[in-house]
Amino acid sequence: MSSALPGMGHRSFRPDDNQKTELLTRQGELRRILSFAGWTIDDVIDNPIARRDVRQWYKLGRWMTRRLEIGELERQWNPTR
Repeated sequence: MSSALPGMGHRSFRPDDNQKTELLTRQGELRRILSFAGWTIDDVIDNPIARRDVRQWYKLGRWMTRRLEIGELERQWNPTR
């Protein structure tokens, strides 16, 4: 008798070929912010000023991305504007 828990068996999941898959790369985003701000990852870990600076650039980037997505969705929903 197997002592494995239900749902713990080996299963392979293959996404449907018709589905669109979007990959998000947070690492690339962090690398871009560090390059723009002029800090290294070691600076961010060791220096609270660098950490705060990178955090603010990251938040600004997320805010801009959200605003662009909202504008795009509004244009899709109301094409007359």
